[in-house]
Order: sequence, then structure tokens, then C-alpha cells
Amino acid sequence: MSPDEASERLLSRSIVAREDIARAKGFIVAATETSTDALTEQWLRAEMGAVPTHVDIQAAGADDTLTLLARAYSLRLGFYQAVWELVAACEVLPGAPANWQASATWRDPHGAGGLQLGSVNCLFPAAIRRPPLAPAPSTDPDVFLQGADCVSLHQGVHEAITQSLACFRRGLYLPAIVMLAAGTEAEWSECGTAVATKLGNNKLQTLLGDPFASLSRKVTEIRRTLEGSTGKDLLKAAGTNLARVTDAEVWTTTLRERRNAVHWGKAQSFIAQHSDAASLLLAAPLHLGTLETVRGACV
Repeated sequence: MSPDEASERLLSRSIVAREDIARAKGFIVAATETSTDALTEQWLRAEMGAVPTHVDIQAAGADDTLTLLARAYSLRLGFYQAVWELVAACEVLPGAPANWQASATWRDPHGAGGLQLGSVNCLFPAAIRRPPLAPAPSTDPDVFLQGADCVSLHQGVHEAITQSLACFRRGLYLPAIVMLAAGTEAEWSECGTAVATKLGNNKLQTLLGDPFASLSRKVTEIRRTLEGSTGKDLLKAAGTNLARVTDAEVWTTTLRERRNAVHWGKAQSFIAQHSDAASLLLAAPLHLGTLETVRGACV
């Protein structure tokens, strides 16, 4: 292959994936290193080991080397995007800016040179530090949802959680609770529908499709379905148990009662405290993760 063809293949295969960004965030917030360059190299070594710096374009393995280089560039760019998203969420504080430019050389029996990779570059803070009083819970959705399966979580549920965290970050605690409850109701519905379909439970299916059925009634019926013998078999296959589902039910009940402050006849106040929202949010990844695990076992 020619140098131009090698450059084209490398560029076409460099893709920043949302999953890589989410995992990079977990790596960053758990690290003690402050140099972004050092952190990036640690991340690349952990993800793929040694990274090639050149490609023998006439060799039999040239295409495989280009794939490895593309993966390295994708991971690096995903890491830098993770840093910037954490900065935007005030999870890390940035230092002075620096710039990374992709570079790789080609070789063949007749010579060598640089691949044309001018478009692959990124500005990033040279150093990052955690704030002295980092918020709890994390208000970055990817970091917050590490306890749940971010990849398989329904986009609507993810959006509700994102909005909840955005409200929490701004001190809007009742809206944060309301959006968390909305996402939780959606997750119970997704989980319950999957369970009803898997077990052929028409009664549960009908209840979940009833627009007038309350959240508490739906949650109770899903839990009761999972208490049966076929439900317990499903929980075992999912690697979880009924106690965890019951814990999720209890948490959801507390969340629902807090959410009901938006109904004037029940609370006659729209005030919610930081501690109210924080305690509910801190437990959310665990319980949403339980429901998502059960849902995933039904697919």
C-alpha cells in the first residue's frame, strides 16, 4: 500500500466511542497522578499495552498495525474528551493548555516518511487536579452511573439521570429528585416489560401498559412476579437475588414519596434539601444496576 492509502485507512478507523470516554472518566477520578500526559500513557498501557510508532507499509501485517494505531488514537482522543467533560462538570480543575498532534512514520524498502495525520490533534490541560471539596455524589453522568450498566441503559433513562444531576449541580434539589424518579420509573418499566415478556406473564404486561396504574403498584407487581419460582430462576441467571430487588423497591418508595412534594395537596412546599437529593442519588446506581441486570438477563 502507498503512504497516502495508509494515512487514509488510519484516519477512517480512528473513532472516539462513548464507552471509552465513560471508562476513561472512571480511570481519571480514581488516579492520584496530576500530569495529563502521564495519565494518558498509563491509560493506553492499561487498555492495549505497547503502541506502535511506525508501520512497514509493504509488510504482511501492515493493515493490522494501522488498526492498532487507530485504536491508540481513538483511546487517546477519548481520554482527552473525558478530561474536558470532567472539567465541565467541575470534577477536575484544569491547568495550562497543551496540544497533542498525532504522528507516525511509514517505512518500505525504498525509504521512510511521516503519515499525513494533520487533522488528528487535540487541545488538553497539561495538568488536572481534583477539587479540594469534590461534590458527592459525582455530577458527571458517566462517573455517577459506574454502578449501573451505562452501555445497555435505555437512552431515556440516561437522559433523565443526566438532567437530575444537572439540577443537583445547580442546587435545584426538588427538580433533581423529580427527574431521578422519572428515570427510575422508566427503568422499572423497562425491566418489568422484559420480565413479563420473558416469563409470558400477561397480567404484568397489561398492568405495565395501563397509563393509569401507579408506580407503586407496578413496582409491587414486578417484585411479586420475581418472587415466584420462574422469577427466582431468572434472578439466579442474572446473578442477583430477590433481596436486592426488594432493596430497590424500598429505595424507590422513598424516592417516590420525596418526589410527591411537587403535588401541593401532599406537601404544600417545594423545598428539598441537599441531603435529601444527595442520599437518593448516591444509592441510585446500585438499584438501577440491579434492575438493569435483571432486564439484561431477559434479552
